[in-house]
Amino acid sequence: MIRPSRRTANFHYAIRNIFRVAEARERAGREVLHFNIGDPQSFGFRPPQHVVEPVVRALCDGFTGYAHSAGLREAREAVAAYAARAGVACTPSDVLITAGASEAADLLLGALVDEGDEVLVPAPGYPIYPALLNKFGAVARFYHLDDARSWQSAPDEIDSLVNSRTRAIVLINPSNPTGAVAPDELTARLIDTAARHHLLVISDEVYRELCFGPPPSPAALLAEERGVPLVTLESLSKTHLIPGWRIGWMRFTHAQKMPDLISAINRLADGRLCSPTPAQYAVRPALEGNRDFLPQFIDAVRRRRDFAVAQVRETDGLSCSEPAAAFYLMVKVDGGALAGRTDEQFVLDLLDETGVLVVQGSGFGTDPRAGYFRLVYLADEAILGAAFAHLRRFLAACPSL
Repeated sequence: MIRPSRRTANFHYAIRNIFRVAEARERAGREVLHFNIGDPQSFGFRPPQHVVEPVVRALCDGFTGYAHSAGLREAREAVAAYAARAGVACTPSDVLITAGASEAADLLLGALVDEGDEVLVPAPGYPIYPALLNKFGAVARFYHLDDARSWQSAPDEIDSLVNSRTRAIVLINPSNPTGAVAPDELTARLIDTAARHHLLVISDEVYRELCFGPPPSPAALLAEERGVPLVTLESLSKTHLIPGWRIGWMRFTHAQKMPDLISAINRLADGRLCSPTPAQYAVRPALEGNRDFLPQFIDAVRRRRDFAVAQVRETDGLSCSEPAAAFYLMVKVDGGALAGRTDEQFVLDLLDETGVLVVQGSGFGTDPRAGYFRLVYLADEAILGAAFAHLRRFLAACPSL
């Protein structure tokens, strides 16, 4: 019997793991309503043609062999120009193109941490960060986002978690899974904490352009003026509706303060040769082309948000904060409806009895007894309405409701 490595037992990614249970249900011929993964294409949204066409041309006529491990020059130039338009100093040499922001996180953390090192990560937060840290033998130290304060962090708590093994602070703004937007003042305080303790800041800004109101400033702007080294992770997956194309990047702010780290990242990037070449031809037209589709997409998502939030507030036993960005809703189930179950058991029971698939809050770092689940609200109102009707019937069967 060939055994796997011990470290794989610590790699958990709830968004995909719960899907395996749903697949078994579907194989048995039972319906599943999917609200677990934020894939706009699964709900009928399509990318703009001016992003698709250059990739089609590249596949037919262009160069689609190995690219430079840091990415096509034209893609890196486009990212640098995009950052510059936002007021951030950036050159193509400060950019590394990756297979989505998730690969960027993998390369970055793989180059940064040794076994036993610690990284401060928000809870709830995107589960790839603790999963990767576990894979590398490092430790995710969670700082908490408070539902009672619209899912904002407490800078004093973050400061208290820093110790001699801390290497970095992860900021996800806007937040996945809560849809909260941290104000610039709060981000500045987090960066000041990093400055005091000589830490790297990792700023995940995948959803920064998908806000229903004014977006937060790029964290790199705040880090520039404070002299703090920062790595920004971004992607076209959500903003341009192409998640399966796996196009993202990292860009370095104050690169002169982390030359050895950047060299290590590039060595790891060399080992995977390059991110997929054809899709990289989408970067320039995406960042420099017509953007009329984006407010239309945001308006459509806002209508779905408003509908989903209203459905939650009309349902006994449920509550939520209104998201300010993205397309995720963290819903709280009251203690009576939980009936002593963990959030994961609640989600599994909901799936078994109704076919509605959501993800337990503990998969994002909340307490399993707190009763949260994340729902993706990209579906149209008819499908969302059907899901909430199922959910209400399920809750009505709970003894205390």
